[in-house]
Amino acid sequence: MNKRTKLILIIAAALIVVAVAVWLIFFNGNGKDAGNKMTIGTEGVWSPYTYHDPETDALTGFDIDVAKAVAEKIGMEAEFAQVDFDAVIAGVQSGRYTTGANFIDVTEERAKTFTFSDPYAYGSTVLIVRADNEDIHSFEDLNGRTTANSAGSTYMSYGEKFGAKVTGIPTLEETMVMVESGRVDATINASDAFTDYMQKMPDAQLKVVAQLPEKIPVAFPFKKDADPALVEKVNNAIAELRADGTLAAISVKYFGYDITQP
Repeated sequence: MNKRTKLILIIAAALIVVAVAVWLIFFNGNGKDAGNKMTIGTEGVWSPYTYHDPETDALTGFDIDVAKAVAEKIGMEAEFAQVDFDAVIAGVQSGRYTTGANFIDVTEERAKTFTFSDPYAYGSTVLIVRADNEDIHSFEDLNGRTTANSAGSTYMSYGEKFGAKVTGIPTLEETMVMVESGRVDATINASDAFTDYMQKMPDAQLKVVAQLPEKIPVAFPFKKDADPALVEKVNNAIAELRADGTLAAISVKYFGYDITQP
């Protein structure tokens, strides 16, 4: 074998290595374009929005099903990353995740940082205390009290707004236990989440004492400079899923009623 032939073989081998590397970068094991994945941050510990099925341990929930339906509608593959709520928010902001599926409220403050899709659901916010608590009757009564909520959540912001000292807790169950045990005075959370918790824990000594009057829109957040075409596709998908009854059906599956209308 002469030197010219050896050189040709070396170059050919190098090209093969490069081709394989490119294939690994742009394609997954199913032959799908990796750029066609929608990476989605979610807690996975907040039933019935995002949690693990107790029998199969599969990630499931209202927001998970909606995110999957939207991704499928626009021809993308939903890939979920389970992290704490504040990491969901930070991950979307940094671009690590395409979006988040965690019943994320649209607020004026968040709108300064994120581009939001159109709403796909609407939530009500309630104040929860121990069943024998006779001192807290309204959100204003939280001034000087203690509450617990997921770090970075709207509910934590509400606690601080009303003058409470707020402790960041990773899961709803831990939060409820802290209230019931008297370690904190109260918690603020979604009314549907509390209803779901009480159905699973009917002996829990907890009660709702107040509810904020307005319903808060829930949507998918994207980083501020997100591709407008992608956000438009997501908005169109949400509109189609609402029109064909899919959103309502997913809601009824997890709540027994429709939370996708204002």
